[in-house]
Amino acid sequence: MRIAFTLVVVMPALAVAQAPALDSVAHRVFASWNRETPGCAVGVAQGGRTLLERGYGMANLESGTPITAATIFESGSVAKQFTAASILLLMSDGKLRLDDRVQRFVPELPEYSRPLTIRHLLSHTSGLREWSNLVALDGWPRGTRVHTQHELLDAVFAQQALNYPVGDHYSYTNSGYGLLVTIVERASGMPFVRFTEERIFKPLGMTRTSWRDDFERIVPGRAQAYERRGPGWALAMPFENVIGPGGMLTTVGDWLRWNDALDRKTLGSWLVDSLESRATLTSGRTITYAMGVVVNDWRGVREVAHSGSTGGYSTYLMRVPARGISVAVLCNAAGSNATAFARQMAEALIPDLAPVARPDTVAVDGAAAAGLSGVYRSSRTHEPLYVGVAGPGAGRGAAPVRGLRGGGFLVGNSRVLASAQPGRPSSLRVVQGADTVDFVRVGDAPWKPASSDLAAFAGQFGSRELRATWTVAVDSGQLTLSSRRGQRIPLVPAYPDAFTAPGLGTVWFTREPSGRVTALHLSSARLWNLGLPRR
Repeated sequence: MRIAFTLVVVMPALAVAQAPALDSVAHRVFASWNRETPGCAVGVAQGGRTLLERGYGMANLESGTPITAATIFESGSVAKQFTAASILLLMSDGKLRLDDRVQRFVPELPEYSRPLTIRHLLSHTSGLREWSNLVALDGWPRGTRVHTQHELLDAVFAQQALNYPVGDHYSYTNSGYGLLVTIVERASGMPFVRFTEERIFKPLGMTRTSWRDDFERIVPGRAQAYERRGPGWALAMPFENVIGPGGMLTTVGDWLRWNDALDRKTLGSWLVDSLESRATLTSGRTITYAMGVVVNDWRGVREVAHSGSTGGYSTYLMRVPARGISVAVLCNAAGSNATAFARQMAEALIPDLAPVARPDTVAVDGAAAAGLSGVYRSSRTHEPLYVGVAGPGAGRGAAPVRGLRGGGFLVGNSRVLASAQPGRPSSLRVVQGADTVDFVRVGDAPWKPASSDLAAFAGQFGSRELRATWTVAVDSGQLTLSSRRGQRIPLVPAYPDAFTAPGLGTVWFTREPSGRVTALHLSSARLWNLGLPRR
């Protein structure tokens, strides 16, 4: 049985005709949440007037507390735009410039081959390695112990290298926004929590918004977060004290107030223009990420939005400025598609949206598909890509291959261009939005090393960039990786000298000319190559 709770519905005259349709849309979109499940809160506004604020499902399954529009959730990465706004307010105060070197405020950082600026942190073009990956490589992934702001900083300060030269690529990293919190505090002379309270939350009337800087603090009205475990639900709370990249506690109503302030330019038109200014890479390519928000074309309209996910919370906050539409969705069930929920609500208010674009595919004959099949390696992260062959339980595997009428192939949902040469291609170019990643062919099928081959990789590997020493061992004919007692991560062979590791990403080894293994390398989407020499 679906259960819905409404705190307030304010319907201006211009929206009265739309409200019944919006209400029925919400019931359809959130129909799966009931008295036996977690759920979501949704808020919709147009022209600064609230059309709908409603809750579906339960905020606390133990106490039987329902979700209402007043329920407090955790933001996930939607918090980044508030951190970015804090930096912009300090810029207007004359305390900093966006093109200031980060080391002006954070001298603990090493120097890099190119200047690293505050602007790079705001747009995820810094090349900084992701802190959550780093603490996982230190042996303690998020959720296994309480992480603090100091731990984030210590992990970042220890890195002597970047994923790529500053400004060359976009690579989402919470590390940059962790550093921005420190910059706000050092430039303003006050704690980040106090700065945002005095300069943003209080002036805008966001009375239900705060930060999870102490996860043990009692927060009346907060929804617990959950994840599926077998046939039921289990708690999935973010027990850590890291804020800035995320960690905001808020309601859909407060998020609608924030969006209204952006539409009305309450904090200044310059602030809104800056927040929505898309970043440019050193290549000259403009990306969709701006400063804590993504500015994109969504079905023919300009959307300013960001998603969030932490623990069991899933969130989305969007604006369509030209139509004056705002939608906020906050969920407390891991895997909830808050983005899809929000956009379905927006669709009800924008009847002239462009149709959803579908790839124009054509059938591929067997010979062409067979020629494309094989195992490929990412030139950035060494991640394996399996085309036309089943992966060994990890990586991207066995995706269907279709032809594209304009040329190239559709492998799964990715557009792929093969190198122009007879026979099997030596490389593929995978198009990911406006970005492209080259993949080099490394085999016809996943690597199957003999047990005797695995002994060459056994040993201990470490680096001053990590606190943990990693041990590689052969256990019952399988290679394993561990950094602390009781831990055994199986390494699944992908291609020669490379493996995939559940929860870590790709692990590969390099050798000296004699064939002796000299280093272990770790990589993932947000950490491209961290090398650990053999000890």
